[in-house]
Amino acid sequence: MSREDRQLIDSLARGFAILECLSRARKPLGNGEISTMVDLPPSTVSRLTHSLTVLGYIRRSPSRRTYELTPKNLMLGYPVLAGMSLLDRARPYLKSISEQTGETVTLAVRDGLYATFLEVVQGVNLVAVRLATGGRLRLAVSASGIAMVASLPEKEKRSLTTRLRADIARRGEDPAIFNNALEECEATGIAVVRNTWQKGVGGIAVALQGQGELAALTIPVATGSVGEEAMRSTLAEALQEAASAISPGCDSQPG
Repeated sequence: MSREDRQLIDSLARGFAILECLSRARKPLGNGEISTMVDLPPSTVSRLTHSLTVLGYIRRSPSRRTYELTPKNLMLGYPVLAGMSLLDRARPYLKSISEQTGETVTLAVRDGLYATFLEVVQGVNLVAVRLATGGRLRLAVSASGIAMVASLPEKEKRSLTTRLRADIARRGEDPAIFNNALEECEATGIAVVRNTWQKGVGGIAVALQGQGELAALTIPVATGSVGEEAMRSTLAEALQEAASAISPGCDSQPG
């Protein structure tokens, strides 16, 4: 966030930073951990966690030394989900693709440097990758993220890729993996990754755009069971057909 923006209310931004921090954590966090993750003084974090507790957005865990989100946060998200026409159109296709392939199918949207899964239909295959609605993956290592980055207007894409490459460098990762996947997606419209964010897991995705909305249809796969050829043929075709049908102005439903 820009510190030069005089309209920005720092305390509000810091409060949301703590909520985002807790949403990404897999366990309750103490003030010290939060302080490190959001780069704020412990005293500031202590006041903010107290305020968020009083407002009902976080609560103390049973240990009384850590904090976790409360269900009240869902009240902010449900109206967004309900109002997303792209999500409404995509739902039956997610189910149809999952039934046809046996794989998990998701609809993701961009959330800063992350892709967030708005809807997940779990696959029935024994080795189908399990993802959770509301889960997030970094744009640079996920098929859904790369698909969305590739479809952005050029100016916005340049700005975002600069940030992503800086993040990749900070993590000590190989930038060629992201660069190659992005270049291929720009040429083919299909994002394919294998063993990037987690060994043994890959994904294939295509972007969806319409009425100001940007999302990605994604199929995560177990790379030990699903080969790259199948990802680029059968699975890619299923996603492309669904993406074409979901486009605004098309009222068709899967048979």
